[in-house]
Amino acid sequence: MAFKIRIMASHGKPGRGPVPRIIYKAEAYEEGDQFRERKWQCLHDHETVEHAFNCGMVWLGDQPGPAPGGRVETA
Repeated sequence: MAFKIRIMASHGKPGRGPVPRIIYKAEAYEEGDQFRERKWQCLHDHETVEHAFNCGMVWLGDQPGPAPGGRVETA
């Protein structure tokens, strides 16, 4: 089954200021799942969307799938 990656944002632990920081996590779901149920989530917080995306892409690259050069899509 092919997977797609998405990045989720949420509030982190309160920092020094009154506004909590934003944290990002990569999640994967099956491409054909109309409800996009999470099948995987990185277990650590990321401070930027880019770092979360790269984490998801590393996980996606470790999954068995199409031959090298195949198409990789992100949500």
